[in-house]
Amino acid sequence: MESLIALIDPLALALVWIGSIAVVGLQEGRAGLLQSFSAWQALVRSDPASDALSARQAFRRVESIVDTKGLQCIDRVEADNSFVAHAVAYLASEQDVGRFAAWAELNLGDRERRHNNIVRFWMAVADVSPAIGMVGTIFGLVRLFSDLDNAANMGSAMALALLTTLYGLLLSNVIAAPISYRFQRLSSEELKWQRVTTDKLIALALRNEKQACS
Repeated sequence: MESLIALIDPLALALVWIGSIAVVGLQEGRAGLLQSFSAWQALVRSDPASDALSARQAFRRVESIVDTKGLQCIDRVEADNSFVAHAVAYLASEQDVGRFAAWAELNLGDRERRHNNIVRFWMAVADVSPAIGMVGTIFGLVRLFSDLDNAANMGSAMALALLTTLYGLLLSNVIAAPISYRFQRLSSEELKWQRVTTDKLIALALRNEKQACS
């Protein structure tokens, strides 16, 4: 336990964490910084497989209503999934396949850009943090060599030099990179079922138009 406690240095930890986030924040801007940290909830709670199943179930209800009552009545469908509910409500209000297709393309494009921004942010943290750790190492070595006559300060200076490198590697490989990869996978799976859902709604609306004209 004491050996683990010895690996905790608040100064070195703050230098690496704050330094890495600050550098990437300068690259991505304030909006990118806030967006990336606000996405933590999705990282923990997102379940694309469950969402895809919910979307399929909602589409079957939409299809049943279209076949019996027409496209204008699909806004009565209750969908647990917010994306499906929004898409169905838009299609019911517009009842125009072209406009709905344009809306879907714009909406999904915006979602993909937001997801890519988050992935890029955490990949940048993974890239930057080892370098920030090395900066802390240089600070510690400068502090060590500038005060060689004071043996009492040598231990803390060497600890700062080594721990900042350790924290930089941990932040990069254990935290930031896995977060980025998970966001990337969740984004790919989420956008996949959302595109499938909008494509099915477009096909359903086109079929309804042909039946109305026949």
